[in-house]
Amino acid sequence: MTATSIREIKEAENKAIQLIEKAKEDAEKIIETAKEDAEKEKQKLIENAHKKAKQLCAKAEKAVKKDTEKIKNDGKKEIAQLEKIAAENIVKAVDLIVKEVQMGE
Repeated sequence: MTATSIREIKEAENKAIQLIEKAKEDAEKIIETAKEDAEKEKQKLIENAHKKAKQLCAKAEKAVKKDTEKIKNDGKKEIAQLEKIAAENIVKAVDLIVKEVQMGE
């Protein structure tokens, strides 16, 4: 082999080594970019999940408040009915007492 041939082989070998190193660097950059993109996407998903959770909580609170209000109103109606019945029963009881007293006189 001639010196020129050996030099050309060495140059080709050095160029191949440089290309391999460049490919490794490019691959590392691609991997790093992919990791960063994945992290950003993960954060987006987490933010969206938090937003959705807040919306669901607000919706649930609204539903609970509505149900509670209905229960409270129903309770007030029931109390009013019981108060009316109690008042009627008191009147009846008083009338009976008055009749008993009048009959005893």
